[in-house]
Formats: sequence, C-alpha cells, structure tokens
Amino acid sequence: MTPPAVLAIAHRRGGRSLPDWVGHPAVLAVAGFLLIRAIGLLVLAISPDRAGRPLIEVLGIWDGGWYVRIAEQGYADSLDLSAPATDQSTGSLAFFPVYPLLMRLISASTGLDPRVAAVLISVAAGAVAAAGIAILATDWAGHRVGVLTGLLWACAPMAVVSTLVYSEALFTALVVWTFVALRRHSWLLAGVLGAAAGLTRPTGVAVGVAVAAYVGWTVLQPLLVRRSRVPQVVGAHRATSVQDMGVDPDIAERARPAAISGGTTALAFTAGVLALAGTPAFSLWVGLRSGRWDGWFAVQDAFWGSRFDGGASMLDLSGKVVRGESVPGVELMSLAVVGCMLVAVLLLTLAVLGRVWWPLLVYAAMSLVMVIGSAGYFSSKLRFLVPIFVLVFPLARWLGSRSRPTQIIVVLAAIAATTVSGTWLLLSWPYAI
Repeated sequence: MTPPAVLAIAHRRGGRSLPDWVGHPAVLAVAGFLLIRAIGLLVLAISPDRAGRPLIEVLGIWDGGWYVRIAEQGYADSLDLSAPATDQSTGSLAFFPVYPLLMRLISASTGLDPRVAAVLISVAAGAVAAAGIAILATDWAGHRVGVLTGLLWACAPMAVVSTLVYSEALFTALVVWTFVALRRHSWLLAGVLGAAAGLTRPTGVAVGVAVAAYVGWTVLQPLLVRRSRVPQVVGAHRATSVQDMGVDPDIAERARPAAISGGTTALAFTAGVLALAGTPAFSLWVGLRSGRWDGWFAVQDAFWGSRFDGGASMLDLSGKVVRGESVPGVELMSLAVVGCMLVAVLLLTLAVLGRVWWPLLVYAAMSLVMVIGSAGYFSSKLRFLVPIFVLVFPLARWLGSRSRPTQIIVVLAAIAATTVSGTWLLLSWPYAI
C-alpha cells in the first residue's frame, strides 16, 4: 500500500486521529514524492553499475557541470562561438540564472558543495511542485485525483531530474505556484512567480503568455459579456461565471466585481507584464553581454544544435523509427521519445476535452509545441516534458475512477518504472539527457 493510502486510512480511523492537515492532498502528494525520490536514490546508490563513482558525481553530470561553473565563476564575459562544446565558458550564456544563483547563495551561506546545494534545491522544489500540482488537480476533480496527480507526476518518465543538478524541478515549482496564485487572484504573487519561472528556463515564456491571457480575459470580460448573462451560483462561499471556462462549476473560482475594478485591475495588469518579462529579460541581457541581439539563440544553436525548426527534426526521428533506421545503440531511446511525444499529444487532447482550467491548457500547449518543434539532443525531449504537469491530469482522473487495488498497482508499477529508467539513464545511457 502506498504511503498516501496509509496516511489517509490512519486519518479516517477513530481514537487519537491525526490532524486534519495530514489528509490534505498536498501533504499526501509531498509524502509520496519524497518516498519515490528516496527509493530512486537508494537504488542508484546500491547499483553495481555505479562502479564506485561518488553519488554526488552521478547526480551532477551533464548540464550539472554548467550550473556548477556558473554558480562558482559566473557567466562568460563575451560570446565566442568558435569555442568547442566542451569549453564551459561561452556556453554558460545558454543557462538561465535563477537556479545557479540559488546554488551560489546556499553554497556560500552553508559551505556546502554547490552540487549538494543544487540537489537539495531540486528535491525541495520537487516537493513544493508536487504540493501545488495536487492543489490544482484537486480544484479540478477532487481530493483523490489531486493526490494521484502529484504521485504520477513524481513517476514521470524522466522525473529523476528532480534529484539531479538540473533546473526542471525548480521551474516546475515556480510554474505550478504561479497558477495556484493566479487561480486565487493573488495577482502580484502570480506575476513575481511567473517572472521567476521565466528567469529559470526558456519555456517560462509559455507561463507568461498564459498569465497575460488570463489577466486580459478577466479584465475585459465585463466589457464583452453583459452582467445579466453572468450566472451566479451562491453556496458554500462559491460562485461561477463565464470567466470559469473549462472549470467544474462546483469547484470554480470566485467571480467578484472587485477582481476587475480599480487598483485590482492595475495589479492584474502588473502580474501579466511581470510574468511575460522574465524570459525576454534574460535573452536581452545575453544580447547586450554578447554584442548581438540573438546571442542566446546563437549559443544554443552553436553548442547544442538547439533551435526551433517547426518539428522537422522530430518528424525525421519518427520516420527513422517507423522505417527501422534509428542510429545503432539508441533504438530504444528513439522509440521511447517518439512514443512519449504521441502520448503527450493524446493526453493534452484529453485534458482539453476534460475541461482543465484553460490557462493551464495554454501553458501546456505552448510548452509542448516548443518541445516537439525544437531541434537538438532528442533524448532531452523526455526531460522537457517533466514541467508540463498538466499532461498527468487526465491520467490521474481516469485512475481515480478505478478501484483502490487498481490504483495501488498502477502507482507501484509507475514507481518501479521511473526508478529503473532513472537508474539506467544515469549509469548506462552514454549521452546527455
């Protein structure tokens, strides 16, 4: 039986019952996330394939080296595209600043190795993300689905990045809580978190667009819809309106006139501007530092061949998989990437049909287009799916309608799969993720 199930049963039993907060979906999701990641670290630590390498060295491979270099020495002073991809100087300009900045702050204040600080950040951020995901999914489909969504996200195909020196966990946490704040009309908090997300990963631009779109819809709604046509349902301190497109009326957010008037309107617009500003701000900074407006894009292309090609490289990879022409040694990964992209599109479609809150759909759709439509290391595409947590919603809803034994079996199977695949990726897969 999974830990969340045990806690839930203990919470329901009589006698000296546990505090109410113990049974909250966010708490159960965090407990499950931490256990899942602990299992992964334990298996990694005892695996004979580690061949005596220090565990922190394994957790800090690939992009981790770039983040450590930035945390210790800062960014390159100039742009030199003649430098080989192994030269950790100019390439540092491709990495957004929030994660390495936190690494530096924690390492400097505690004396910890920057890699240790980075792993602690990733694990803590992953737990925070799981809590927020559970809250958003609970708003959508209830407590059981909320818990299952947090657990299944922790078992994503490349969820191992939540324990690596990688920025995905931190980015996901910032994105998730941006939407939690936005859903509750905590405008300024949503804007600040959205800006921070935009300064953590390039796909933060999708967060900004979603926030700005929601702000625009909220502010303009009274001008587009006559007030007499806005249905109000009073009860249990809840109300619904056409603002709640894609939201279950029983759990819809409040629609209050104050949310679109006076100073609140200014706060909403501020949130939209802040959320949109993060990613362009860093790109502009790199441009000024490098002396060319497309400096960030140039570094990405020169060092990793990463650029938006409209999905041409993904289509080429898919064709090779279908024709059995994959590069020897990477056939399994090629098949996994193509399969996961197809599943991701299917899950996004189900999320749309399932009426997931529409700002989340805007974020997920833009992010998925960026993942599928970009060239570069194809194996990284699985990692890029991790922050698109919305894809797990329809799967969790389906599982939530199954029997308890089925839920336990599926979650345990997912834990086993993410543990085995994560260990294989870190110890046996010869290329970067």
